[in-house]
Amino acid sequence: MKNKFLILLTLFFISFDSYCQTNSFKNSSPLNIPLIISGTFGELRANHFHAGIDIKTNGKEGYQVISLDEGYVDRIRVGTTGYGKALYIKHPNGLTTVYAHLMKFSPKIESFVKSAQYKKETYEIQLFPKDLEIKVNAGEIIGLSGNTGGSSGPHLHFEIRNSKNQKTINPLYYLDDIKDDRKPSIRSFYIFNNNDIHPEKMSKHQIKKINDSVYRSENVYTIGKISFGLNMFDRQSLSYNRNGVYKTAIYKNDTLKFEYNFNELDFEDSKFINLLRDYKTKKEKGITIQRIIKHPESKKSFLSNEYNNGFFNIKNNKEYFFTLKISDHKGNNSYVEIKITGKKIIDNFIKTEGKLIKTDQDYSIKLKDKEVVFKKNTLFENAYLNIKERNDTLYIDKDIYPLRNPMEISYEINNDDSLLIRQSFISRLNSKGKPTYIFTKKKDDKFHIKSSSLGIFFIAKDTLSPEIKPLNFYKGQWISKLKYLKIKISDDFSGIKKYRGYLNDKWILFEYEPKRNTLTYDFSDIIFKKTKHNLKIYLEDNVGNKKVLKTMFYRKY
Repeated sequence: MKNKFLILLTLFFISFDSYCQTNSFKNSSPLNIPLIISGTFGELRANHFHAGIDIKTNGKEGYQVISLDEGYVDRIRVGTTGYGKALYIKHPNGLTTVYAHLMKFSPKIESFVKSAQYKKETYEIQLFPKDLEIKVNAGEIIGLSGNTGGSSGPHLHFEIRNSKNQKTINPLYYLDDIKDDRKPSIRSFYIFNNNDIHPEKMSKHQIKKINDSVYRSENVYTIGKISFGLNMFDRQSLSYNRNGVYKTAIYKNDTLKFEYNFNELDFEDSKFINLLRDYKTKKEKGITIQRIIKHPESKKSFLSNEYNNGFFNIKNNKEYFFTLKISDHKGNNSYVEIKITGKKIIDNFIKTEGKLIKTDQDYSIKLKDKEVVFKKNTLFENAYLNIKERNDTLYIDKDIYPLRNPMEISYEINNDDSLLIRQSFISRLNSKGKPTYIFTKKKDDKFHIKSSSLGIFFIAKDTLSPEIKPLNFYKGQWISKLKYLKIKISDDFSGIKKYRGYLNDKWILFEYEPKRNTLTYDFSDIIFKKTKHNLKIYLEDNVGNKKVLKTMFYRKY
């Protein structure tokens, strides 16, 4: 079986490398600047595996983004979250390239998008042009780099996908030679002791750096079923960013026993991301401990079903020698050498407080005026959960157990005031202890929500209307020289739900940037021949509080 596994693994790498070489591009960079990586393919993000790479743009917006090859625009997305402004270009070689967080599209694409936005009277839009409707050439400028959507700073998010199945492929196989002579860094080493019913016990073990690539663990004493975890990162030569690692492997007595790498990803993989890190440590301390396992519930496409899935049985009075090998895409390697002696250790880590929630059963937990529902497979693993209430506050343990599917929570409505009911919703405290808005349905005299995490819930109210304030003009001003109209909008709690802007009673396209709380209108969109212009903006938050701005200005064309 071992030889069969190694042969299959070798054949996979040969066929994958051959596939990447055959499906090549005419250009090898989406930017005309040196490529410095701030995010690697497959690294663990808050709720997903990174499906591409992030390329630095010197902290600036506006760099020319070019198509890697000829093809046509297959998809366009414009949104205030996620990829922001994004282009998907389909190429004859069977691959699709994706360029995200753009500031602007090229003129011909921008014109196509704005025409659709004005037709549908919406900023956020998703378009699927017909095949060959918008052709692009190899090296053609398709847009400008930016900071739109869920981006936390100016950069280009770049992906390569298999056009047939939409699986994402590690872009480092195709891009310009990115300088990387740094070995991955290992900060700490962990062992997980597994139990069939109760949460795992995790123990941290000291490691000592022997040379520039080898770390050695202190002697470990344990017994039973174990697995490994590492707090680690990788850096390229020109970048200080702590990026994700490319490949991890476990050797037992110099024999490969388990391995995974980030050559290719399926978007479904992200549903199981919290099984590849220690969720409790991430939530409580913000530290990422990457597991070197294939969890029994995991359906990740990049994990093989062969072998022992990264779990090992340690027997009493036996000695074991393991090596963890960590590699980057350039083949720089780091190693952790581990000696384990089988020895029974008395511990009291098993939690038996609260109610046992099993994954294969449905639970409806009714309290005074609240109900919590865990359907089958809400949790990944069985867990004891403390669930209690105090007045309108509901405590559902700590957010240290990842959920596979959302749990359902309902509160009885104990008020006849329709306005107060409309302004109220179920809120949850976030990791910083601040209340957050959760979309709340009101049905059958109850508030209903679905939550993807445990924690503290309560009834909150948002009674204040959103705010609107002109930024670069004032009422009655002549603004003929301005290219853009800028408006600041904000909401104190539940957040902006929708907005609409009208100039001289005609709908106009305002681009919403939540990070800056701004609306921006481009005066070149529509030519108005009059000089006096009446502006109206309608704003509504998530619980229905509204605000209207009515003003005017003068402008010549």
